[in-house]
Amino acid sequence: MAIRCSFWVVLLYLYFFCPGPAAASPEDGRFGVVFYNVENLFDYRVDSLNPDREFTPDGLRRWNHGRMMDKLRGLQRVILQTGAWNPPALVGLCEVENSRVLQLLLYETGLANLHYRFVHFDSPDSRGMDVALLYRGDRFKVLHAEAIPVEMDEGERPTRDLLYVQGVVDACDTLHVVVAHWPSRYGGTAATHKKREKAAHVTRMLVDQVMAKDMDAPLILMGDFNEPPESPLFSDVLGVGQPGSEVGLLSLSDRLPPGSGSLKYRYTWQLFDQILISAALVQEQTLLQVDLSTVRLFDFDFLLEKDLQYGGLKPLRSYRGMRYQGGFSDHLPVGLELFCRPLNKDVLPQPFEETESGCLGHIE
Repeated sequence: MAIRCSFWVVLLYLYFFCPGPAAASPEDGRFGVVFYNVENLFDYRVDSLNPDREFTPDGLRRWNHGRMMDKLRGLQRVILQTGAWNPPALVGLCEVENSRVLQLLLYETGLANLHYRFVHFDSPDSRGMDVALLYRGDRFKVLHAEAIPVEMDEGERPTRDLLYVQGVVDACDTLHVVVAHWPSRYGGTAATHKKREKAAHVTRMLVDQVMAKDMDAPLILMGDFNEPPESPLFSDVLGVGQPGSEVGLLSLSDRLPPGSGSLKYRYTWQLFDQILISAALVQEQTLLQVDLSTVRLFDFDFLLEKDLQYGGLKPLRSYRGMRYQGGFSDHLPVGLELFCRPLNKDVLPQPFEETESGCLGHIE
């Protein structure tokens, strides 16, 4: 028994900590992209700039260092599972409180030896919830990053910024990445619609700015939009179409099985978490391509639990009501894979020199 236990300990150590097949692998031609709403990834420490005390040791949730690290290790498990032996090169996150929890996620879990770094800016969101981008430094070189504010009307609660990052994929081509978390439906769908409409217009302006410089720019827009794919905010404001359309952005929701959802409200699964792409990523003449067969909702068994109230399954959350149960999130991650064609590297723009503390906002 001791020998058998030792074998599994060694195997787990090799999988999570040693740079084997799961480490740098640009040669395999697959570049994974994942988006995940990690639901209340709070630092347990009291932040004087954030009035939310619910997720602190003395708060209602009794959120402490142990529970925070359990969640971070759980998120590490999810990220690794989405890529199997080739961990995703880009991971968009939302509901992240600060840079410290990202540092702990990347440097104090099994992600530590996989070259991950992150881009994060503090936003004016009233709960301190931000978006962020994890990236594998061996596969993605950041050229530029900035936070794009979404201004609300006077007297309205501020919301999170958009995150815009431009970088080079596998020394092949430049990719533009936007991570979004549009305003929630808390307070009623109709009452909060105008807030999401404002966020949609800001998102459209950002995409238009990118496309104005290069109409064939490879671009990925990922996020929790708090709107289903059929929402007019996608078709009318963002101008989203289906593959084969002549519009700038394409929806890939039809690539998922009918009835798929990334979160559940009562009896119904809803698809609020999406990855949209520019048309260039499905055009044969461009270097970066999306493999449409890899578009996926990651509904791993360990992310789900029985829904005793409404039937079927639902995401396994960290808390059920106020009772801690050690789950993951109320959302499921979504993802896809890119592949890249060879390119003369001499024509590539050169990335900025990055320091340990980052050169553009908070890049690590």
